[in-house]
Amino acid sequence: MQVRTPFTPDRLAALQSNLSAERLARYLNDTGGDQVAAVALYEWNMAISEAFYSPLQNLEVVLRNALGNALRARYGADWYLQGGVPPLMYPLPEMLAKAREELTRRGIALEHGRILAELNFGFWGGLLSSRYETSLWRPIFFRAFADRPAGFKRKTVHDPIERLRRFRNRIAHHEPIHDRNLAEDYAEILKVVGWISPYMAVWLDETSKVTAVLAARP
Repeated sequence: MQVRTPFTPDRLAALQSNLSAERLARYLNDTGGDQVAAVALYEWNMAISEAFYSPLQNLEVVLRNALGNALRARYGADWYLQGGVPPLMYPLPEMLAKAREELTRRGIALEHGRILAELNFGFWGGLLSSRYETSLWRPIFFRAFADRPAGFKRKTVHDPIERLRRFRNRIAHHEPIHDRNLAEDYAEILKVVGWISPYMAVWLDETSKVTAVLAARP
């Protein structure tokens, strides 16, 4: 185990200077102005952000595969060429075109799996919006959630997906997440993945560090 350097006044001043006083101000406020406690909370925020990376990554992969495979089953392996897919609305066509252009630029063949990997979380969440209630959700997408509960609706999954997308963006932009209900965020990830595959939800939970890091909050 690495031995920690004591929090001397000089070290605390260096942290505040290099991380910025504005960045640490929120942590100082949440710890009653205790500099050592604020730095400990900042470090924990980094640790829990890192712990959430894998669950959020797996959520995105599971979701895109579920929806992408539903599109392929209904419209064929080249669904991304939009031949038979119902018209998409801004910004999804642009996102799809950009994915095709990027793969072509890199000399990568346009294939179903490559397209899935190139499209971001926002694209897949966008397909679950109210715009596609009748064209995509009712005909094909609701079946992608094989373990859906009774009364399951498009909004049932769209809303948590949108919340988790914004949560993921906060982590990606190195923003504070320590003041959220993180146990609830984690439960929501497991719930959405479980609607697609209960086995994946169990595996995700077994391999995740989130619960352990939550328990170690200073």
